[in-house]
Amino acid sequence: MTIRVFVVEDHPVMRETLRDYLGLVPDIEVCGMAGSAEAALRDLPDAGAEVLLLDLALPGRSGLELLVDLGDFADAPASVVLSGHAERSHVARALEAGANGYVVKGDPAQIPVAIRRAAAGERYLAASLETGAAGTTTTTRDP
Repeated sequence: MTIRVFVVEDHPVMRETLRDYLGLVPDIEVCGMAGSAEAALRDLPDAGAEVLLLDLALPGRSGLELLVDLGDFADAPASVVLSGHAERSHVARALEAGANGYVVKGDPAQIPVAIRRAAAGERYLAASLETGAAGTTTTTRDP
């Protein structure tokens, strides 16, 4: 089964790199991309995405604001934050806003793992984040 992923990243080179990288993963398909929260909200409903992979730092509305907005949709995809910020405060805010996972840029091998976990309704935190006793936690996704 293929997991459909929508990428939200403001840097075009990074967005294209993510698309190309995920295109090499057999069970993941990029079904759409956007460079801003506004574009994502416009294009996401028609994309059929199961997982949203997004950066927190976006022009205009932030990735955190996008996560909050998605919480209002009954059929919103699961979400994985891909950020350059590894501080606990960033991770906590993303999880509070509704993210299912958090991966730090610079460790691309964690991205497909986080996507698979989010698609399965589980929570994933990159081991390098060390939030609490264990770096990776698994929980059931809230309905």
